[in-house]
Amino acid sequence: MIPAPEPRIIREIEDHHAVLERWLGTVADPALLTEFIGAHTADFSLVTTDGHVVSGDQLADSLRGAGGAVPGLRVVITAVEVQIATAEVAIARFTETHHTETGTGSGVRVVTAVLIPAPAARNGLRWRSVHETLRTD
Repeated sequence: MIPAPEPRIIREIEDHHAVLERWLGTVADPALLTEFIGAHTADFSLVTTDGHVVSGDQLADSLRGAGGAVPGLRVVITAVEVQIATAEVAIARFTETHHTETGTGSGVRVVTAVLIPAPAARNGLRWRSVHETLRTD
């Protein structure tokens, strides 16, 4: 078992999305994108809200031109539930809500994330996989 897993997992989820929020929502500092991408494992993948599987490289490519593209973006993480945390893996589900100044791009997602222990990484974890489901209620 990872020592005190929940606080570290929750902190990583919040920290990771804070970096994404700053990259997309403010004047883009390339160091933010580097930090965001660097938090993923080499074999990271994302299942998007429309069901497409995107590799880490594809995600990085799509984000490169998106710095500052959503002025005023706020990403709020709530309802974090750590499903399992062992020495090999942590799986968490959480709600990710995007708020924008214009309302465009706002929405609520239920996200399941697979995180892998990595002592040198921020909060000792790297992102292996994410699956997003758009809530429509």
